[in-house]
Parts: sequence; C-alpha cells; structure tokens
Amino acid sequence: MNKLVLTGLLAAGTMTHLQGAQPAGQRPNILFILSDDHTSQAWGIYGEVLAEYAHNANIRRLAKEGVVLDNCFCTNSISAPSRASILTGLYSHRNRLYTLADSLDTSIPTLATLLQANGYHTGLVGKWHIQSQPQGFDYYSIFYDQGEYRDPTFIESTDPWPGNHQFGERVLGFSTDLVTEKAIRWMKEQDGNQPFLMCCHFKATHEPYDYPIRMEHLYDGVTFPEPENLLDWGPETNGRSFKGQTLEELERRSAPKGCNGQPPDVLPTKSLSVTTSVVALPSTTTSANS
Repeated sequence: MNKLVLTGLLAAGTMTHLQGAQPAGQRPNILFILSDDHTSQAWGIYGEVLAEYAHNANIRRLAKEGVVLDNCFCTNSISAPSRASILTGLYSHRNRLYTLADSLDTSIPTLATLLQANGYHTGLVGKWHIQSQPQGFDYYSIFYDQGEYRDPTFIESTDPWPGNHQFGERVLGFSTDLVTEKAIRWMKEQDGNQPFLMCCHFKATHEPYDYPIRMEHLYDGVTFPEPENLLDWGPETNGRSFKGQTLEELERRSAPKGCNGQPPDVLPTKSLSVTTSVVALPSTTTSANS
C-alpha cells in the first residue's frame, strides 16, 4: 500500500543514523522539496497575515498528514551557504561556505554521499547554485547559476562539469513546471529494487518574482493587507546596515509574463510503490515564525 509521510528529516540527523542502515525493503524513498526565499508567511500553515490568501493545497496537505517544524532556524540565510548547511548538517564555519563566492569542499560528507554509500539511488533537479560539482548524486539536472524562471538552461550529470561557464541545454517552459516534471519522471523510472533520494530544488519564490501565465488571474479582485513596514526600506528607521529594495525596483526587476506550462503535481504518491518520505523546506527563511 502506498504511504505518504512528511518527516522532519535534516542532513545532520540523517547522517547520525546511517551507520545502522536498515534492509532495503524497510527504507523509505525520500523526496526532498526545497523552495527559495519562501517566507513562512506565504506557506499558509504558520498563521500570520497572509495565511488565508495562500493557495498552497499540497503544502497544507503535507502539514495535515505529516509534521510541521515550527521552531526551525536558518543561521546563514542566503542561497549557497544555506544549501551547504542542509546538505552537510554543518554550520557555515564548519563547511566553510560563507558566501555566494565560496565553493563547497567536495570531500565533506553530505546527505547525498552517505545515502548513496548506503544503497540509495540519488537524484537532484533544479537550483544548485554552488560552485563545486554536485557529489553523491547518480543523476542531476541543475540550473546554470541561479537559473531563470523562463526557458532555463540545465546542466546534466552526463555533461562535462562546466564550472563557472554557462553550458547546458536551454529548455522551453516555466522553471517550476520543468523541475517538477523532471523530478517526477526520474522517480517513476526507478525500478523499486533500490530506495531513492530525489532532491527537487525550485528557483521560486526568489526574486525577480514571476509566475506562469495560467496563474495571472489568481488574485484578481483581491486586496492584500499591507504590513506596517511596507515602505520601510532604509537604515534610518529599521537599523539595518543596508538599504532594502523599493517597490519600484522590485517591479522593474520582475520578468515579463508569458509562459504557460502544465500544472505541476508535486505529490505523485499513486505512482510510487513503496513508502515515500516527503520533506519540504524553504532554503533561506530565517525562522518558521519570521
């Protein structure tokens, strides 16, 4: 019987328990879903002012059927350092990836390398944004750099590692749809004789904010409540050491709309033959209650 489980699985905890690995028949498949700059206020499961506006049926389903982490923190909330901590279970000062310019030492054990060594078939699709080549993945299809919302370039595990050079296949479509389709296709190709790890990494909701054209009327007629600090982007009033982006700047950086992909189904449980643990995390949210 198929079973869906949402678990609070993190890299550090997984590594701790891999030494006594269970027989293959008792080990779940793992689908790890990672969103980017996805504030908890927009998840729809943590309350806050936007909860009733969030159209996140599958996230709400995961929360209802699984476990919600409401006291989880990110200590270095930018893309690559956060991803490195999730992969290694180590703080930035231990894995030595502090900024976007740093590279992850490929000799450091990760969630993927340890699961692979213990009999898991491993896959990675979507945003990687780490300068060094992914380690421990039998298959990967990742964006060049941060990726693009529309018609992104994918680097395949069968290609020579390009480093910082743009290289790969440009695929037509909206990035969230493409990543979802690639991840589902790879999971369906597994033969069931070997447990798998699929890391499904979305570019969304990172700026410049964009969406597929099929959703352009989703909030027609809806007025969102404005936070008190909506126009508070300067250090003069909030004490920050940097100046935030104005609404006009965010609008300028938004990509033009015009891509119509197919609705993604990120929970393909009917096609998975064994127990699958699903883990959904935002990559750079400072806390579950922020």
